[in-house]
Amino acid sequence: MVPRMHTLRHVRAALVVLLALSMPAVAVAQAAPPVPAASPGTPQPLSGPSLLRALALTDEGSPLGRLGGDAPPRSTLPQAFADSVRKALTQAGYRDEAALESLRATFPVSGADIYRLNCRSCHGPAGSGKPPAIASIVGPARALSPAQQEAGMKAAGSEPNPGLAELLAMHAGELLGERLARGGMKSKGPYRVTMPPFAYLSEQEVVALGDYLKQLGGGAGKGTAVQKVNQSALRIGEQVLRGTCRICHDATGMSGGHAMMLAGMVPALGNLPEQMSLDGVIQKVRHGWTSIAGVPRPASRMPIFAYLSDEEVAAAYLYLVYLPPEQTR
Repeated sequence: MVPRMHTLRHVRAALVVLLALSMPAVAVAQAAPPVPAASPGTPQPLSGPSLLRALALTDEGSPLGRLGGDAPPRSTLPQAFADSVRKALTQAGYRDEAALESLRATFPVSGADIYRLNCRSCHGPAGSGKPPAIASIVGPARALSPAQQEAGMKAAGSEPNPGLAELLAMHAGELLGERLARGGMKSKGPYRVTMPPFAYLSEQEVVALGDYLKQLGGGAGKGTAVQKVNQSALRIGEQVLRGTCRICHDATGMSGGHAMMLAGMVPALGNLPEQMSLDGVIQKVRHGWTSIAGVPRPASRMPIFAYLSDEEVAAAYLYLVYLPPEQTR
């Protein structure tokens, strides 16, 4: 369990947003949530509509965000991450500058966790997706490996060419970077656009993600070195929000907490710290609906994200506290 935080609803007047990270708001893309204007990897306030709203889809009719599975967390984040979140929770609301310092402390993060926080909710733990709405990424992941490229040549009856295999794998890596930067589009079928841009990921994060995708596709040899990238708890919280929560939740808009959920509506992320306690958000995200006395337990429309840890959800909550979402201009 994470330490109990002095909740925002009780200390809102005492909180001072000390981050000097806010950038001018960017225009909302018609078919995807807004892409941050600052350098990729720099935490910024959320803004704009949910992915589903931007794509004119509904949570009942789309598998987006519902394929993460209910397996327990298999985080490879170092203990330094959990320690920084726990420390910040004991400081938030009274020693905010110290809390922010704790949240900015960096530690090495692998591509496995970048995938889990940004990709798993749609592509699933094994990358299989749910075609045709969500394509499998196993094939593209295999293409990143020269060894898999050579195996493909051999299976097609051609003589393996190591030099050509290296070039093809390099080209696949470039395509991955372009896809993450611009998103994906299908020309036919009911799901024309199914993948938003992930332009908020830095070049180093994309490289680390690519290393993990090689493993996912079976193309990384045993003992193969993988790149890690230094991140902070603040950055982890941002990825939880952008890669998972923003699929269904607008950044700003209507509030209402449990009342909105009972009415079948999706509350905006910006209102959560004032409408729900941290304990309530962790319960809802990781375990499902929290019952209210005298109110029948409804069938929740929100998936359970059991593969996120308490500290990862807490990092997202603190991100909303210290970098509150901005209205789109």
